[in-house]
Amino acid sequence: MDKTTKILFVVPDGVGIRNYLYSNLLDELKGNKIALLSPLPEKAFYQIENEFEYFPLNLPKEGIVTRIARESATYARLCNNADKVSNPTILKNWNYSPKGKALKALTKVAQFLGKRTFKNYENILFLEKTARNNWPVKTIAFYKKQLQEIQPTSIFITHQRVAALMPICIAAKQLNIPVTAAIYSWDNLPKGRLAVLADTYVVWSDYMKEEMHTYYPEIEAKNVIVAGTPQFEFYLQKNKIISRETFASQHGLDAQKKWICYSGDDVKTSPYDPQYLEDLAQAVSQIEESLRPQIIFRRCPVDFSARYDSISEKYKDTIIPIDPLWNVPNKDENWGAFYAKREDVDMQVNLAFHCEFVVNLGSTMAHDFAMFNKPCFYINYDKVSDGKWSVQTVYNYQHFRSMNGLEPVEWFNTKEEIKNKVAHALQHPEAIAKDRKKWLQKIVKHPLDKASVHIAELLTK
Repeated sequence: MDKTTKILFVVPDGVGIRNYLYSNLLDELKGNKIALLSPLPEKAFYQIENEFEYFPLNLPKEGIVTRIARESATYARLCNNADKVSNPTILKNWNYSPKGKALKALTKVAQFLGKRTFKNYENILFLEKTARNNWPVKTIAFYKKQLQEIQPTSIFITHQRVAALMPICIAAKQLNIPVTAAIYSWDNLPKGRLAVLADTYVVWSDYMKEEMHTYYPEIEAKNVIVAGTPQFEFYLQKNKIISRETFASQHGLDAQKKWICYSGDDVKTSPYDPQYLEDLAQAVSQIEESLRPQIIFRRCPVDFSARYDSISEKYKDTIIPIDPLWNVPNKDENWGAFYAKREDVDMQVNLAFHCEFVVNLGSTMAHDFAMFNKPCFYINYDKVSDGKWSVQTVYNYQHFRSMNGLEPVEWFNTKEEIKNKVAHALQHPEAIAKDRKKWLQKIVKHPLDKASVHIAELLTK
């Protein structure tokens, strides 16, 4: 690097801390100044080991024209995307029943305009331009002043979903400060959640770059950089792994037994998650005692409900809960205010390393366990007849089409087959989910230890 740069990280929520600031990225940027701009309090960054300046971010509220135009464009994109790839489940990403009369009215207007707009892509772009152009001049001036105070040479936004970050992007463009935005997750692009206007977008894989072209053809390919994602680098750091005996001692596990992980989902994604955990526990309890594994239950970090308590108590000899290590300022706050402790990263690495496999309803944990070549079981049956939710809807989501032609996971298609499949997997893990590594290679750029290097080079060029 020929000159010292100052990188401004815009961190709208706690996941950005975990996936980027705890990763190797800041080490790759050593020799450059680092600034953090975030609505999270400064104490949220207490475990960042690199030097940085902190600046508070006050997220502005959208005006009515901006909000209606943006929401209408979002609904229009969902309709357009669903048509484009022949997948009606994409429309499930719209909130059809928001709380409050005002929000319900706004949603109705957005749906009406979106339906009238979606067949003409130029009209969608016009709505998005209208939303951008109606941010108050005073708001843009405020962020211009803040950026002039910070004086960054480039800006990195740790995810693309927060619409209130748009004025920062507009201010940066007026000041000729390049903005890079990371796409938050492997399932985000079909959902119409590209809420910021950046000069460059960082995606996980060639597969995601193709998705970007499909859903956002106006963005030039040269402005979409395949860099991978630093969140998988943790699994390559051998110093994070502790012995099986130590891990067992820390969490009250039996080191002589095999362990399997049940990774919980949030209530919206899997409303019957406790019942699935009970089905697994019942099946495991029927396995011969000498071969019977323990179930490590890791709940979703943002699920503080008591919905698992009775199941955990009923099967306390089989289910060992190990709760995520997250800082939770207030359980009633939006989940974006929660942030992981560094110790939670280490715990998750050790879970994937020491467990035989993971059981889940359609989450990224399949990829986390594949990092150690461990298989994943996806739950694939309905507990009850529910007109508003079904596993078939979940697995028809667009991002699961990346599995086409592969056998990357094993399936629990009925409650009755769990016992035999678990017993078989404990003895022959190599015989199931044979393409788990191929799926990981499709979803995340390899080599996996270069994501931070790629992003650092992009931010300092």
